[in-house]
Amino acid sequence: MAAADSNKSITILMPNIYIKNYFHIWTVVSLFFIISGTACASDPMTIGELVTVAGAPTNQLYGYGLVVGLPGSGDQTTEVPYTQQSILNMLRNMGISLPNVTSMQPNDVASVMITAEVPAFAHAGQHLDVTVSAVGNATSLAGGVLLPTPLHGGNGQVYAQAQGPLLVSGFAVSSGGSTSSTNVPTVGALPGGAIISTTISADFQVGGASTLLLNTPSYQTAQKIADQINTTYGGGTATAISPGEVDLRNDGVSPVQFIAGILSLPITPAAQDPTIIVDAQSGTIVMSAGVTLGPAVVSHGDLTVSIQTSNSVSQPGAFSNGSTVGVQNTVTSAKQGKASVINLPRASTLADVARALNAVGASPSDLVAIVEALKQAGAINGVIKVI
Repeated sequence: MAAADSNKSITILMPNIYIKNYFHIWTVVSLFFIISGTACASDPMTIGELVTVAGAPTNQLYGYGLVVGLPGSGDQTTEVPYTQQSILNMLRNMGISLPNVTSMQPNDVASVMITAEVPAFAHAGQHLDVTVSAVGNATSLAGGVLLPTPLHGGNGQVYAQAQGPLLVSGFAVSSGGSTSSTNVPTVGALPGGAIISTTISADFQVGGASTLLLNTPSYQTAQKIADQINTTYGGGTATAISPGEVDLRNDGVSPVQFIAGILSLPITPAAQDPTIIVDAQSGTIVMSAGVTLGPAVVSHGDLTVSIQTSNSVSQPGAFSNGSTVGVQNTVTSAKQGKASVINLPRASTLADVARALNAVGASPSDLVAIVEALKQAGAINGVIKVI
């Protein structure tokens, strides 16, 4: 094989691919443009789009409860003992005692976990959206109503209570041992279904000082934020402590007015490194602007191993007093497809990269392997993130 021209082209060795895969790859590669768009990392933004104010985080709540009123799609309580125990505890708290719990086999109740997020500065009396997820063997939560459920924080304290009818976008039906489902029928939403009972304290300024936390830590961006603030409010107002933290000093200005003014300041962030997102399970690849390909030679195998088993019967000979037995005949074969060499020009822009990968004509899973191998060989620039 002739060596590829290191200045003008990239050579990729690939197996023959059926045409039906070609359209699939065009769809996947087109995703590069749909998701990446034409936005540039140096587009003007505001500081508020790049940072989070320390001391005012979003808090997560969770709880365990029961969903009732299901049309026969709830937990099988004989197989999910904690659902039965929860029902008994609830009834006992209402003054109802059952002498024989073995006769309890409801199928309209399901055990669920409830999760919610409390935004910063939310106060008692405000409503929260919650997500309800089955934790037993219920087949669907559609049509169910969540009973009053306390929601706890990480410290175990109760901060909200949720209840109400569920919204479930999926559904499942079964008959004769066969089941068909759409989306996820065991997860539902409860918009505004929780009410905050205890305000979670938040303090974004202590002793006249505040801290900005960068959403994406960067030495250059942190320094640019500090410089922009000092230019507007005077030297010493902001200090870049680390790539992820900028400290602020407020001299007499209203805290809310001060932070509002800081977050609204325009800034051009530092350009981010080219990034390649790889979903190895679905074969999806997403690239940001700036990704380029250098000269390389890629050899990708196409080996298929097939194992076939056929059952037959061995009959004994006449008058041999033997017995009939079943026999399994196994045949193993391996086949390796022929490879083809494709010469591709150097890919110096995102559009060139898309055209180069299109020309390969590989399946999505093959493209994932190719991109990862090119990165290891140093032929593709960009940070690869596998999700």
